[in-house]
Amino acid sequence: MIPSNVLITGGAGFIGRALVGECLRHGHNVSVIDNLCAGTLENLREFCDDIVFHEIDILDAGRVRTAMEAIRPELVFHLAAHHFIPFCNAHPEATLRVNAEGTYVVLSEAARAGARVAVSASSGALYPSQEAPLREELDVAPVDVYGLSKQLMEQIARFIATTSEMSCVAARLFNVYGPFETNPHLIPDIIAGLRGSRTLYLGNTHTKRDYIYVDDVAALLYRCAQLPTSGYTTINIGTGVEYSADEIVREIAGILQSEIEVRVDASRRRAVDKLYQRADTTRLENLLGTTARVTLPEGLERLLTHEGLTSNRQISDVAV
Repeated sequence: MIPSNVLITGGAGFIGRALVGECLRHGHNVSVIDNLCAGTLENLREFCDDIVFHEIDILDAGRVRTAMEAIRPELVFHLAAHHFIPFCNAHPEATLRVNAEGTYVVLSEAARAGARVAVSASSGALYPSQEAPLREELDVAPVDVYGLSKQLMEQIARFIATTSEMSCVAARLFNVYGPFETNPHLIPDIIAGLRGSRTLYLGNTHTKRDYIYVDDVAALLYRCAQLPTSGYTTINIGTGVEYSADEIVREIAGILQSEIEVRVDASRRRAVDKLYQRADTTRLENLLGTTARVTLPEGLERLLTHEGLTSNRQISDVAV
């Protein structure tokens, strides 16, 4: 197979780093566009001899077009976005510009440059809160500006897919975790709190989310780009299993063989926080023929090992 050209926006970020490695393992020529707003060149250090890096803001349409013309990608993975909820809530205009307008710039220029398919990172945040697994056919019901921005992103992807020859996949990611996280989401926040502390201070601990390991996400995003379908498709990227923060802490305590005290910090509670968010993975399994492979206990053990916390000596006598 002749290697194809692949472009990853946001490739210096958390998921981007894993996806760069996945695409290189499949023998592709990989280029990355990133403005280093959240990602870092350090994330790409091990790949620096094998990729072409472009420091470009995706809102700079002229520079994006120039890069697309130089790269001529067959596959585009669009990950660049603002996605840390507190930042999005504090900066709604910037979030909407980057996540919606930036998506239009990337996808329209990709189609102009002759890309065959673009896979864009959407979010399970689009869905309403319900206890049953969330199917792609559900009406979207975002409750914050981040979810709204991803709804607009999907509408743009659908528009591009119906007005060009490039197919578009909106991959609705659920809660991704693993090494090299760039934002203090729940699991990295827990790990940070365990470094020398007896107690964790968390917000809502009973809400449940579907957590998927970053390497699984990279593999599934890559598989999305191999779909034989044309036009526009949405697909959940999750495990179909949900955990509360309390349950995650118990899993970590079991791995570390230490007891952990959790105290609720009212200042860290979100004003709007869905009770449930679990992916229905039927379409994922039917279209890709596979699903996530790393269970939460396995993924947490990998992450804790990466963070150097698997030895009880490195966690300071954590006790109830």
